[in-house]
Amino acid sequence: MADFCAKNKENISKIGILGGTFDPIHKGHVALGEAAMREVGLDKLIVMPARIQPFKQGKKVTEDYHRQAMVLLAFEGEDNVTVSEYEMNNMRVSYTYDTLTYLRKELPHDKLYFIMGTDSMLHVEKWYKGIDLLKNFAFIVSVRPGYKEEELELCISGLIKKYGTEIIKIDSPMPDISSTKVRELIKNGENYSELVPLAVERYIKENGLYR
Repeated sequence: MADFCAKNKENISKIGILGGTFDPIHKGHVALGEAAMREVGLDKLIVMPARIQPFKQGKKVTEDYHRQAMVLLAFEGEDNVTVSEYEMNNMRVSYTYDTLTYLRKELPHDKLYFIMGTDSMLHVEKWYKGIDLLKNFAFIVSVRPGYKEEELELCISGLIKKYGTEIIKIDSPMPDISSTKVRELIKNGENYSELVPLAVERYIKENGLYR
């Protein structure tokens, strides 16, 4: 996989950051990353598994090395995708603002876009340093199944007017999948093969995860 710190000396690179717990990573995550690369013309995609997400403190999460391994398998062979260990190696809560601030220092000449779904976009103002995020960084957002597109459009236009944020909405339909649903199917002994990449399914079975 490509080194996300490699600099393009001639042109500014457009880099997307796809973060999450990925417990486990599923085809919806992959589809979101691929759609962002395709529609926005990203040069690179950084996938950033979180060690401790702010909204999941105190909840049981699968061991870091398993989640990291599954993310690597999901994007294996993608030359323009790299999986970062930055948040995994941090002993602190994985705040998006801190991560993007770190990446901006590492990639000062490139354009960074944080990739998210509708649910996150609707509540981003309430995140840790959410207003600073909106004032200082750009976003790519998709319409998540179960949400009204009109609600997202109103949210985007409001944030742009209020903070001057660059927000790009991608149009590709996203599969209606959640990590919670995948875990429930596995726990109940039901078929989940259509929801995760084949290599991830094999890893889950081989390691007895989510039973």
